[in-house]
Amino acid sequence: MKIQHSIFNPDNYRDQYSVFNFVVACIINFFFSFSLLAQSVTQSAPYEREHKNRDHEFIILSLGEKGLALVRDTEKFEGNKKKWEVILIDSTLNESWTTTIEVEQRMNILGHDYRDGNIYLIFQEPETAGRLINLTELIFADHSIRQHEFKPEVNIKFTQFSVTKHKAIFGGYINKEPALLMYDMITESARVVPGIFQPNVELLDVRTNSNDTFNALLVDRNSRANKKLVIRTFDSDGVLLVDDVIVLEDGKSILEAMTSSLVHDELVIMGTWTYTANKQAAGIFSVVVDPFNEQKVNYYDLPLLTHFLDYLKPKRAAKIKAKAEWRKSVGKPIEFRTYLSAIKIEETKDGFAFLTESYETSVNYNSRWGSPYSYPYSPYSYSPYGFSPYPYRYSSYGSPYGYNPYGPYGTSYSNSSDLRVIHSSLIFFDGQGRLVSDCSLKYEEIKLDSKSQVSDFIIHDGFTTMACKNEKEIIIKVTEHDGAVVKEEKIKPELKKLSETVRSESQDNSSIRTWYGRYFYVYGYRTVHDNSEKSTRHVFYINKIKVG
Repeated sequence: MKIQHSIFNPDNYRDQYSVFNFVVACIINFFFSFSLLAQSVTQSAPYEREHKNRDHEFIILSLGEKGLALVRDTEKFEGNKKKWEVILIDSTLNESWTTTIEVEQRMNILGHDYRDGNIYLIFQEPETAGRLINLTELIFADHSIRQHEFKPEVNIKFTQFSVTKHKAIFGGYINKEPALLMYDMITESARVVPGIFQPNVELLDVRTNSNDTFNALLVDRNSRANKKLVIRTFDSDGVLLVDDVIVLEDGKSILEAMTSSLVHDELVIMGTWTYTANKQAAGIFSVVVDPFNEQKVNYYDLPLLTHFLDYLKPKRAAKIKAKAEWRKSVGKPIEFRTYLSAIKIEETKDGFAFLTESYETSVNYNSRWGSPYSYPYSPYSYSPYGFSPYPYRYSSYGSPYGYNPYGPYGTSYSNSSDLRVIHSSLIFFDGQGRLVSDCSLKYEEIKLDSKSQVSDFIIHDGFTTMACKNEKEIIIKVTEHDGAVVKEEKIKPELKKLSETVRSESQDNSSIRTWYGRYFYVYGYRTVHDNSEKSTRHVFYINKIKVG
């Protein structure tokens, strides 16, 4: 038998070690490159349409993968009818259908919804007795238009609107008491849904679910008894399915709240809370609806969230957090408060994501129950209409309580230009509504004439991309779900040609929204100068932005 001896050679060892390091480096580089690819941001060429000074601004409706719908008043008349323009843009930003609808010239647009592939627009006469309502359907399948007109038997001031299974659901108030009105588009009949009308109750949310049911969320404002959240779920015929009462902790009040939409099996309520009659939020809350068992409301103080204070300077944030932790440890209420808007709930594969935005205002509140504002909530201060950027609802009048002047669910807004949105917070919950983590997006204060959503987010590849638009710039922040920052950058919306520059762009009626999948859409009005042709034009534009 021949025995082979192995002789140690330092040069061979170094060669093997170098190969090993090279392989490891390649693997690390591959995963790093993959991570960067998952965080990349790309834009397509913009859609543009000339915009003249007297033109009305567009209302923009997201149709998901089917595209976007643009709606505006043309100020053109035929007989006693006013013409409204509707433009459908597909997901490649090409126009796929352009049409006009005619409504009685005294009617204003109040709201919109997109459901089962069709667009629904609500118009109504000014506030007079027996006001006529026009419900217009734009049907995608055959590009047809169907209009319904009716007068409710009761005088309801509407704050919410949604559609489910050929039924239009209107939420609002009759003499300061909440009510639901259902209109059947097949039988052309309207009726009041029973079980909502009661005193000292505020209607917070009306939302359709993925299974063709809908929720009405109310809060009991009776200060002489324990305050309660009331959630009622109805089928598409208005038959009550769930009636659940959730008792709130003594001394805590709900400012804003909304429900999920039963994409998952669990129905959750999330929102903002405060102590007693304070109008600034002290925290957020969550609760899973379970009418058969005792339901625990989870209250979370804002400064104890991991990243909520990231918009502040580190020393100030650390001081606030330390004081909050001490007060909590000795059983005292935490003193930190801020104005906070509840924007939306998104149901994820692991649970729920809840988006909020903080703002500052110089408005002086004189009364808890009486709104100090004379104008309805609207995202466009220069528009005479009360439509809302939030899907499935609108506001023309607002809550009669004026309790939360900047909420997205039908409350009043300030006409003061001194309103500054300062940062966004995104909070993740598990399937049982328990806090998991949070992240945030800081930006230079965005001044608005009225309260409007300024940020949005997309969850992808194990990351979260938050974005907002501030005049000419789009701020992008990519984080892991625990809030650890992966990437931050500022980009500018693309132009049609390299020879063009943006002369000016307004923050009003200009924002960014989640579209579908990994896509945002950004829109606005800008003045563009073409340096090669020495020409200037004013345009409305939409850009499509992909993340990952």
